[in-house]
Amino acid sequence: MTRRLAGSLLLLTALTAAGCGGGAAEEASGTKELEVLYKVEPTWPHLEKMLTDAKKQYESSHPGVTIKLTGVQGNNEAYYTKLALLNRSADSAPDIYYHDTFQVNADVAAGKLAPLDEYLTKWPDWSSQFPDSVKEAAKGADGKIYGVPISTDTRGLWYHKDVFAKAGLPVPWEPKTWNDVLTAARTIKQKVPDAVPFSMYSTKIHGEASTMQGFEMLLYGTPGGTLYDSAQQKWVSGGKNFTDALTFIHTIYREELGPRQADAHNAKLADKVNHEWFPAGKVGISLDGAWTPSAWKDTSTKPWPAWQEKIGWTAMPTQNGEEPGAVSMSGGWVMAMSSYTKLKQEAFDFITVAMNKENAMTYSVSTGDLAVRKDVAADPKYTADNPSVKFFTELAEVTHYRPAYEAYPKVSAQIQEAMEAVTTGSQTPEEATAAYAKALPGAVGGPDKVVAK
Repeated sequence: MTRRLAGSLLLLTALTAAGCGGGAAEEASGTKELEVLYKVEPTWPHLEKMLTDAKKQYESSHPGVTIKLTGVQGNNEAYYTKLALLNRSADSAPDIYYHDTFQVNADVAAGKLAPLDEYLTKWPDWSSQFPDSVKEAAKGADGKIYGVPISTDTRGLWYHKDVFAKAGLPVPWEPKTWNDVLTAARTIKQKVPDAVPFSMYSTKIHGEASTMQGFEMLLYGTPGGTLYDSAQQKWVSGGKNFTDALTFIHTIYREELGPRQADAHNAKLADKVNHEWFPAGKVGISLDGAWTPSAWKDTSTKPWPAWQEKIGWTAMPTQNGEEPGAVSMSGGWVMAMSSYTKLKQEAFDFITVAMNKENAMTYSVSTGDLAVRKDVAADPKYTADNPSVKFFTELAEVTHYRPAYEAYPKVSAQIQEAMEAVTTGSQTPEEATAAYAKALPGAVGGPDKVVAK
């Protein structure tokens, strides 16, 4: 929705027959093959288990159709690049893919995705297990549904209790303003000099994670802060709220409260924070998502059982404590169907198998993402080994969603430019805001699509 988005499962389904489409494959061999391509994520090995289980279940109930599982290494940006390359032609386009919600409308506008409404009406789980709010994540501008949600999320602050104790900071910690957060970070820098006081994503290498976990968590915590004016149906061009959000980032890096520049530009910053710094007590506060504990569970490549005792979590406060007092951003991922696929019914059937209760439970429990199915969320197994999940689920009461319009990915890219300029110090917050305002019309389709605030 975003993530690390801090990286997630990618599903692509492509029929293999020497580069030919599904019909040719079926005629040549008498069988149908769906290739499932997914992102290899070391901290989420159960993603592969989910796919393996879905493959077995699907093949047992669909004779003549086989599932080929193919793992792909790389971060989220590498995934988006791979997907874009595959989608350049009908011959190479995947049949189904796991898609970040912020990319959905761009692909709808480009004619890459097929609406699922006619299939969803025949799937009982859609009406009984998926809340209306979750369904909105996959809705196109035309009102049609273009994917089955597989996860959602919220964001907040994670902190190390031992670092706070050494710094003389209170536990539990409940900051009320941005200044409270900065004060805690400054105290950690002074009292625990071998720890990174505050970690956040703020450079282009982290892509949407920087935009969503970083900038938008700040912007939407300012009074009236937003990227898009829904009443006027225009994108907001910079302004004080934009500058204030960048000023927070400027403070973090100019006062050396954040990661070193080399780490800020490291594509594996999340692994350093969660696998190295937190277990070693070398970071105080991290601004990140609900999925963070997945890095520490026994299913991780580097389990850290002590996290439930050592780590605390709290909401990101609004700028000056304005109502509702806290802020969060939500996104998520969907399983979408390509408009090019010749096997739409088979593809949709695989989606329903992958998203049955059993497989959805496997996904949610292993990744730390918030469940989208009602029966999963109500199951005791969902919260059994993650005491933070209830808190992050309740943050939905103060959450915001990205403006899911076709232009959003280009807007996000411009935000990342501004963040990185402030992170490195090449521009002041005011200069970066002005550069964003200048670039915005080109990203969204012209000056008539923009309003100054």
